[in-house]
Amino acid sequence: MATHRGFGISSIEYPTGMNQNGDPSQAWVKVKPDGRVDVFSGTSDIGNGAKTIQSQIVAEAIGIPYDWVTFDNSNTDSSPVCTGTFASRATFVAGNAVLKAAMDVKQKILEVAGKEMEVSPEDLHIVDGEVQVKGSPDTKLGVADVAAAATWTHGVLMTGTGAQLNEYAEITNTLTGEVSGPPHAAISYAACAAEVEVDDETGDVRVLRLIQVYDVGKAINPSLVEGQIEGGALMGLGLGVLENSYPYYPSPDHRGYSIGSYYMPSSEDMPEYKTAIIENPSADGPYGAKGIGEMANNGQPGAITAAVHDAVGIWVTELPITPELVLRALDAKAEPRREGKLIAFDEELSVNSMASGISWSV
Repeated sequence: MATHRGFGISSIEYPTGMNQNGDPSQAWVKVKPDGRVDVFSGTSDIGNGAKTIQSQIVAEAIGIPYDWVTFDNSNTDSSPVCTGTFASRATFVAGNAVLKAAMDVKQKILEVAGKEMEVSPEDLHIVDGEVQVKGSPDTKLGVADVAAAATWTHGVLMTGTGAQLNEYAEITNTLTGEVSGPPHAAISYAACAAEVEVDDETGDVRVLRLIQVYDVGKAINPSLVEGQIEGGALMGLGLGVLENSYPYYPSPDHRGYSIGSYYMPSSEDMPEYKTAIIENPSADGPYGAKGIGEMANNGQPGAITAAVHDAVGIWVTELPITPELVLRALDAKAEPRREGKLIAFDEELSVNSMASGISWSV
């Protein structure tokens, strides 16, 4: 009996948002008299960084420092509609909504600034909180000054609205699967490589290393993207070798009935890991971003399964890969098999059988 090491790899693709639209998001942005900006969005932040990402998008689109932006999703009564935080859609769909709202309010800032500076709005742009004349950066006016002028001189409330509803894709040919529009807003891609150690006596599978590569379109906040991937890796580890609500599904036998009996990984179980981020921008995502949230825990189980096969030559076709499943597969592999042996009662029978395509086996 011994331990064996193996290596496996998996690759995945994952859509962003719901198929064939159906999940709109809306947003509005307001510039206050002091030049600071409020963003109103219905997106729930459940740890995916929606507040940070959408605030970054607004700051970048308008041309102001990030710390000038306040994100408000405090209630569903005053916030615009957001279908929800699911389907890896928050950055892409809700992000596009706030981007449109920010571009809308930016145009109003330029219009008021143009009146103050007696310059056409088309000849102005905003850089780091200052409205500048293109080609003449020393000719400028602070956004705060523009906001004050809008309030006290021109009587203008500078707000912008935005809404994102992906194009509807109607199936036009049920035989070929042809559609009238894009069935997905964007597709993300990833690959995961796993190194495991398998004990052929106990059936224990220990994941030693995970190497992951993710195409995220554009990493608007690289630290948050890495956090998503690393958190997903821990979840994928649980799906691959630990977490099992129904060990004898569909039978409820030996099912745990409390969180204390549910075996899931902790930080101590995390193997060595490396992550690489690839930026292959989406044509329709905000600044090229694609969805990343859910796909972060999809690749690990497949890579671990392939690595177990590489280590001990068995395919475990259920998840999680428990010691019991490993030992059963090893026992089945060890059983003697005589399939495919030709029974030649005599030379004539053997020749005739092969000629007629009959397979004799025991």
